[in-house]
Amino acid sequence: GRDGKINLKKLTDRGEEKKEDPATRAKEKPAPPVENSAAPKAISIGKINLQSGNIHFSDFFVKPNYSANLTSVEGAISELKPEAPGDLDLKAKLDESAPVDIKGKLNPLSKELFLDIVADAREIELSPMTPYSAKYVGYGIEKGKLSFNVKYKLDNRKLTAENKIILNQLTFGEKIESPTATKLPVLLAVALLKDRNGVIDVDLPISGSLDDPQFSVGGLVLRIVINLITKAVTAPFSLIASAFGGGGSGEELSYIEFADGRANLEAPGREKIATLAKALNNRPSLNLEIIGRSDPISDLDGLKRVGIERKVKAEKLKDLARKGQAPRSVDEVQIDKGEYEQYLKSAYGEESFPKPRNAIGLAQNLPVPEMEKLMIQYAKVSDDELRQLSTQRAQTVRDALLANGQVGADRLFVVAGKPLSNEERAKLKGRPNRVDFAMK
Repeated sequence: GRDGKINLKKLTDRGEEKKEDPATRAKEKPAPPVENSAAPKAISIGKINLQSGNIHFSDFFVKPNYSANLTSVEGAISELKPEAPGDLDLKAKLDESAPVDIKGKLNPLSKELFLDIVADAREIELSPMTPYSAKYVGYGIEKGKLSFNVKYKLDNRKLTAENKIILNQLTFGEKIESPTATKLPVLLAVALLKDRNGVIDVDLPISGSLDDPQFSVGGLVLRIVINLITKAVTAPFSLIASAFGGGGSGEELSYIEFADGRANLEAPGREKIATLAKALNNRPSLNLEIIGRSDPISDLDGLKRVGIERKVKAEKLKDLARKGQAPRSVDEVQIDKGEYEQYLKSAYGEESFPKPRNAIGLAQNLPVPEMEKLMIQYAKVSDDELRQLSTQRAQTVRDALLANGQVGADRLFVVAGKPLSNEERAKLKGRPNRVDFAMK
């Protein structure tokens, strides 16, 4: 009906007492009493056999109206008595095509309705459900099919239900303005839930009590769907971690940490990239934003230490060049533990800052920690170098995802990073030396 209620309910309702003018009522003679007029009567319904039946359903609550036909209804409902539920076994087709099976037990004649049924439907066309989609989602449905297997049990006014729902090739059309539509980013939620075959496979368990003034099955299902969408879009990496395995929580999958001042991946970062690549391969509608970060505190010190390492490697590179064994770049030079002091001393000697000197004015021989301390003290790191570190980290992650081979460059976007503010730093989970991810 237009009020959102099933018309059959009106047959069983006693109806509200007709409102009358008190003056008019006073002039009328009271009706004679009827004995036992409200006493319940024992009612039973014999076995019902259905053959080539047709049930037409119209919902005038949504605009435009939704209509559906349940055709080729076959089956039986056994005798119904107040003291015992009847068996239900029905087969039908929705709109001449989608098969629907309903089995179980029900007792509409008992003091409290009893229901224990299983319903199965396959390949229901979704585009006719655009009125619902427009009202609650804000988009029409261009195409898609729905299959479901649901189990509903209503006993002692308590409802428990399992809803296994499969949406195949769900595709939304144009946006439709609706004041009742959710404000959540539904398109992102669909992209997060839809696998590479275009299938969304979810379980939506619900429960409730008929004594709850706000109770309605439709309201419960809608609430569960909204909760699912909310979880998908507010915690997408938790969804991915649970679906594809992440070796930790979803929050941990949303970023990769780096050592101070460095942009090379360590083992935990490589594991996260493998999980993300698998997820993106299975969710082809998703894009990934990669945001490089640097920390003005820990990365500042880290960059200074990395700078010392490069200077030490540069000294060894000179030796290798004289021997004709030089690699292509400083980054390829390896420093053994036993030769570090030798090349550090050479690098220290090249520095122009004032050095401690002995009585005759020569630079003193200092232990390794003292030389490192002085080189760090006089090292300069610019804001530009911090920004470059952010970009290098993001690029490293992008290159690793591409090298994995499961995701194309067109779905990866490097976002310009910048050093973290004190406020951002205080809110972070994990280290501030990182790359953050965002699903789009």
